[in-house]
Amino acid sequence: MKVFIEGEHYPLSILESIENAKFYKALGPEKAKITHVGYFYSFKNKEVIYILPKVFIDTDKKVLSSFHKDELINSDFDERIKNKVQLVKFKYLLILFYRSLQEYKKRYISNNLLKKDDTLTLDSNIGEDEYSYLDIVLNIINFHRENYNTILFIEKKHRSQQHKKVSWEKTIKKTMPFFDKNRNPIYIQAYNKKKVVDTEEELLSMFYSVLYFLKIEYKFDLSIDKIYTIHKGKAFDKLSKKAPYILKKIKHKYFSDTLVKIYKLLELYFNDNRQANHKKKSSEYILVDNYHIIFEDMIDKLFSDELPKNLKKLKNQKDGKEVDHLFEYNSLIDSGESIFYIGDSKYYQIGSHIEEKSQYKQFTYAKNIIQFNIDILHGKQDSINKENLRYRDELTEGYNISPNFFIQGRIKEMEFENDNLLLEDKDPEYSYHFENRLFDRDTLFVHYYNINFLFVLKAYSQMNLSKHNKFKIKAKMKFRESMIELLDSKFNFYKKSFASYSSIKAFVNTNFREYHGKMYRTKKEEAKKTNEEQELILALEKPNTYSIDGFNNYILST
Repeated sequence: MKVFIEGEHYPLSILESIENAKFYKALGPEKAKITHVGYFYSFKNKEVIYILPKVFIDTDKKVLSSFHKDELINSDFDERIKNKVQLVKFKYLLILFYRSLQEYKKRYISNNLLKKDDTLTLDSNIGEDEYSYLDIVLNIINFHRENYNTILFIEKKHRSQQHKKVSWEKTIKKTMPFFDKNRNPIYIQAYNKKKVVDTEEELLSMFYSVLYFLKIEYKFDLSIDKIYTIHKGKAFDKLSKKAPYILKKIKHKYFSDTLVKIYKLLELYFNDNRQANHKKKSSEYILVDNYHIIFEDMIDKLFSDELPKNLKKLKNQKDGKEVDHLFEYNSLIDSGESIFYIGDSKYYQIGSHIEEKSQYKQFTYAKNIIQFNIDILHGKQDSINKENLRYRDELTEGYNISPNFFIQGRIKEMEFENDNLLLEDKDPEYSYHFENRLFDRDTLFVHYYNINFLFVLKAYSQMNLSKHNKFKIKAKMKFRESMIELLDSKFNFYKKSFASYSSIKAFVNTNFREYHGKMYRTKKEEAKKTNEEQELILALEKPNTYSIDGFNNYILST
């Protein structure tokens, strides 16, 4: 096994030794640069190769702050690592990374995620319904772990059957007994009077031989019982050649569901993977050349909701820009209304910061979405049938606040369970046309968030629906509450109730010049039909304090 890192330089000689490698570009006679991210397996060298994203490496060329990048291209690096707990976590990470590639490949094919002109190229010779070598290996390992007790029961049953027709003469003659405290002899190994071919034993012997090979070859942490004959080294190579014939011979000669599954796994391992389906295939691979698109899909799957067909144009905007993440949630001013939250995920190397042009693009995304909703008011867009969604109040001409955020994947430690979704300790981006007009369409804020990349990696392919929904609700609340805290720190809010629509209209008309862009009505337009009570919110920028007749201090509710 070798591990390379996207964008890093390595000796050309090492990369050229990998047969049919497609993931690097030579920079001269001695060096080469890794250009792709992905998984590669060489059948000839029997070697698994991972090409990890650049987010895993820091400025000191340390991967996960623990392993120097040059360590990871030595085939025996795992034997040199002293901290075995850390090594196990690292190998778990590699498996999650592979699973994420498979998940994207599946979503790419089934959902047609990419347009023809997209910059990402997903290159793979693993068919849609075809198992890769690593798929089969991981399924064998997981099956053993999940069915350990069932297999152990089969073993015990096998041992008891061995002692039904014991040849005591042969057993006493050929084995040494163990004596208990009363000096009673106990024979651990017994010889049967008649040797009969046991197909269950034959099958489990092959299964444990494969497990032993994988344990040694890939350093999996496995406990393997030695009741059955385990073929090692050259004996395993001979078994591999004979395995398809043996499996064909013993097919249908056992009845346990567990043994049937073991048979199918071995058939995949020996037949499909080595013989039939691959037909002289020298390698298999899943490679991508612009990993940031996969990272965007990971984040989008975590946060965003599936948009109905009539809202797809909100993500794919008319000016050619594409919004990374978009979801509808409670408005910042009134939780009875909703608004679109706009996110942009950033895939950077550790230590890198979001560039200035991204900040301007994010403001443009927000303005385009605001305009889309205003066009609906003017009849230029078809109605999107969202009764609670409101971007502009017709009476005050105040605009609802559009929440925006950047989100970047970070790795601080090998932790997979905690999302560590945290607001960065830096000032948000603040864009405005007129000062002190919060409810103006050009007044926009953008927050910066970090999230644990390893959590994202695991959640992408393994998080169940219930857990996913809980996280999504938690994250949406976090985005809303953080933005409300920001607004409360920058503005003083005041609220006044009016008995009727006519009275609030009179106030707005009288004070429009003074409070334009500073006021917003929390009740909907429909309220004037019933002439029910109306509420007006004023937002005035700190540090100035105001005493406004009839208005009470107000704090935005989270």
